[in-house]
Amino acid sequence: MNRHIVVVGAAAAGLAVTEQLRRLGYDGDLSLVGAENHPPYDRPPLSKRFLAGELSAEQLRLAEPEALDRLALSMHRGRRAATADLDSRTVTLDDGTVLTYTDLVVATGVAPRGLSGTGTSDGGKEQGDVGRPGPVGTLKTLDDARALAEQLRPGRRVVIAGGGFLSTETAWTALALGCEVTLVNRAATPLAVLGDHVGSLVGERLRAAGAALLTGRTVRAVHQRDGLPEAGRLTVLLNDGTRLPADAVLGAIGSVPATDWLASTGLDLSDGVRCDAGGRAAPGVYACGDVASWYHPRHGGHLRLEHRMHAGEQARVVAANLLGGTEVLNSVPFFWTDQGPHKIVVHGLLTPGSDFKPLEVDPERDRFTGVYLLDGRPVAVLAWNSPKEALRLRRELFTDPQSADAPTPAAPAEPAAGMPVPQ
Repeated sequence: MNRHIVVVGAAAAGLAVTEQLRRLGYDGDLSLVGAENHPPYDRPPLSKRFLAGELSAEQLRLAEPEALDRLALSMHRGRRAATADLDSRTVTLDDGTVLTYTDLVVATGVAPRGLSGTGTSDGGKEQGDVGRPGPVGTLKTLDDARALAEQLRPGRRVVIAGGGFLSTETAWTALALGCEVTLVNRAATPLAVLGDHVGSLVGERLRAAGAALLTGRTVRAVHQRDGLPEAGRLTVLLNDGTRLPADAVLGAIGSVPATDWLASTGLDLSDGVRCDAGGRAAPGVYACGDVASWYHPRHGGHLRLEHRMHAGEQARVVAANLLGGTEVLNSVPFFWTDQGPHKIVVHGLLTPGSDFKPLEVDPERDRFTGVYLLDGRPVAVLAWNSPKEALRLRRELFTDPQSADAPTPAAPAEPAAGMPVPQ
């Protein structure tokens, strides 16, 4: 048969594979399967500028229609992969279409993790409530963002379950739109992955902007009471018995790799699709993006990183290796997050057990940098409102991971109010 590369997943990673294949001269059959009816679009702005009404759906597009046409793709938009058979090299879609491939690229990303306990209203009934399970929104797709945007009106009470990047970014947007925001977070601080220092600072800034942060708690149930106006129908019950009135509830407590359709393939799906350093999961099968767990030579183990830029790097390597290359990905991971008026940039791998040490603090301009140390060695650097400094530190520390030494952390004499101080 003629060569036919099938890419399942039409977000940033999947589209990037097809673009790079054509750029490298591949002129064979190429199919792209996407679960949404929309053209491929950029997801990170959904919680920020799109939700705020500053960007349109058209401005989120990763490729204009003319550019997609030039890729000469067989597009299967609005279709999900139902099953895959590695022996017969086929993928069956949810409408029964069977695609026979010579090479398969898995780029299906992740799915939002559901809120445990929100499907029942037992907790509310114990308290004398009369109601039924209420709606809990998610923010993964363009349609999700559109639905949430309709609810973010001035004065609306918004409860967000979770304390990660999506939760806090959405909280900032809702605050800017005039909503009353409550963040319910199991951890002691938001953005706990960044450590207590930075997480506490983010929490302080959110509170200063008007958000209520309920830490050490989780959402137990959400109730909807009929016969009330649209606003005020919801009650959110927390695990400690606290009851919060709400007009909108967003669940953002993490995600799980979208691998259900691969369950019978025999692939290692213990944490997404397990791959070697070149993105290979099995003969003729590759994976990239949020769904993929690649072996990373720099760190000596497998990593599954849900970072937009990392997905693009993986896509480049996969495309090259599909065409006979032997590339591996050994770069330093990096990501950023916009927390309202604050930009946080991280280069490296945030490793459990590492300690954050501030390096340079500029209180007047609300900037600082720091390094994460594990057993005395740098594993990541962070910059608050100073992305260029983050890049400089990356170059200083990670050019040669075998010999790079951490700079001596410098404690500022007059740290800015609310900024983390070395302990």
